Amino acid sequence: MCRGPLQRWPIETFYQDSKGHLGLDEYRMRTATAIKKHWCLVFVAYSFLHLQCLAASSRKRKRLAHPIKTIGEACRQQGQALIEKLILYAHDLLQQGQSATEVFAEIFAKQQEGAAM
Repeated sequence: MCRGPLQRWPIETFYQDSKGHLGLDEYRMRTATAIKKHWCLVFVAYSFLHLQCLAASSRKRKRLAHPIKTIGEACRQQGQALIEKLILYAHDLLQQGQSATEVFAEIFAKQQEGAAM
């Protein structure tokens, strides 16, 4: 009686985490190929985050640090790391003498190219 729900639990948590944190249900593509690519990227991202959570769980037993426990926490940690790298990159550019306008232009160059198309 319990076997079915227990086997289903990892699938349910995958869909919940993928929709809530990784945008599984937020695709805006028109072709089946584009949707498949989007789903594959979500599956890969989830797999990396899951591996990060497993590694943190095994370290938990060795020391009393606060390890990553959930996919949501792993997403937040990765987001914070990305923002930190972006801030440090912008700081380095400013230290090299670029103006704030030039730094913003470089950081957002891809978005500006996409808007011009």
